[in-house]
Amino acid sequence: MSRILSAALALALTACLLTACGAHSANVKEPTPAATAAKGEKSASVVPAPEDTPDDASQDALSTRGMLPDLDVSALKAAMPEEDWAAFEVYLPILQEGKTFRWAAGPYRGYPDYDWETRDATLANFHDALWEGNENGSDRADGLVLDRLAVQDIDGDGRAELILLFRDMGYNYLVLHQEEDAVYGTDFSVRWFEALQQNGVYIGSSGADDNAYYQMAFRNGRFEEQELGHKEGSQCEIAGKAVTEKAFQDWYAKIMVGDVTWYTCAD
Repeated sequence: MSRILSAALALALTACLLTACGAHSANVKEPTPAATAAKGEKSASVVPAPEDTPDDASQDALSTRGMLPDLDVSALKAAMPEEDWAAFEVYLPILQEGKTFRWAAGPYRGYPDYDWETRDATLANFHDALWEGNENGSDRADGLVLDRLAVQDIDGDGRAELILLFRDMGYNYLVLHQEEDAVYGTDFSVRWFEALQQNGVYIGSSGADDNAYYQMAFRNGRFEEQELGHKEGSQCEIAGKAVTEKAFQDWYAKIMVGDVTWYTCAD
């Protein structure tokens, strides 16, 4: 996979605008977990296939347990612009009522061939999949630890996605997307969804000087990404063509339009 501009430069030039649940807060740096998987090393955790799904009673209990104890909906409503709140409300049944979303293949889940079977999942299923094999971890909680969230149209279809960043297992993102009557979701390890911009551009990082810019779209029931450019050391490319560092810097300044607004939800 091609690479792009150093994560250090990206973070220095694109500080996050964050709003605490109901109150303004200082800018928060991108999380830097101690251990995250390389993009070619995907998590083996899965939610149960339909034939392995628990019986209805146990599944109901799993779906409705309090998965987001740090979510303060009233404070978010007070902090969000009206347009953001209207978009956010669409996703509340998944966040509060244990409703399912369609967990679909994406640039991270199923990489590189989208080899991931779309399935119905609740946040409880998502939590348990993240922690599979680490059920006795000292920092594991019964619910998800929601660090922050953003409401932004990042695929250009005119509808806002909900982007959730969880602290679980070294920080992981879940992106929820509305498509007709269904909500689809895909997840990322934190290092493959850095510095999310208002135009949907984000950075995938293989190291301090090995990074790539992407944009994501939802097509054919899955999330697909397009590589826009990359920079590895002094080698620069835009749209697959080699360019000078000066040309790359000019392109970078145009494409990095400003971070999405984040709403923090955990201390």
